[in-house]
Amino acid sequence: MQACRMLAGALAALTIAACVTAPAPPSDPWLDFATLQPGKSPKSALACAPDLCPQATISRPEFSLAASAERIAATLQTLEPTAQFQIEPSGDIRARYVAVTRLMRFRDDVDVLIRPVSPQQSRVAVYSRSRVGRSDLGANAARINALETSMRAALQR
Repeated sequence: MQACRMLAGALAALTIAACVTAPAPPSDPWLDFATLQPGKSPKSALACAPDLCPQATISRPEFSLAASAERIAATLQTLEPTAQFQIEPSGDIRARYVAVTRLMRFRDDVDVLIRPVSPQQSRVAVYSRSRVGRSDLGANAARINALETSMRAALQR
């Protein structure tokens, strides 16, 4: 009986710690949008274009923003302060961060590809996926839509 109480207390402490601690940044190799495989997981969403993600099953189109890739990256850094960034030799900017769901505090991985089209225009692809569960109940698609809306609003300021 005492052991059960101690175990329950330890589990409660771990749950509380998971709710208040910042998520660790991703440590896996950087995602390559060009090599994403076909097949849509019920716990992921991909906003991309066929030329950026030639093999993947795309959930919705990428979005285009009227700003330089550097300005979009700076805006994303403001919106997601824990994001890590990498600049590719091609000029593409990659970002990745861990999003945390509000209610259950699940950690979801988000990768962003910012491709400059011109000094004032960029294309943005986003891949959001849940780490746990069988379905995300639309959370990843909603996250991509919210990110696009937030970025558009922030760029207009």
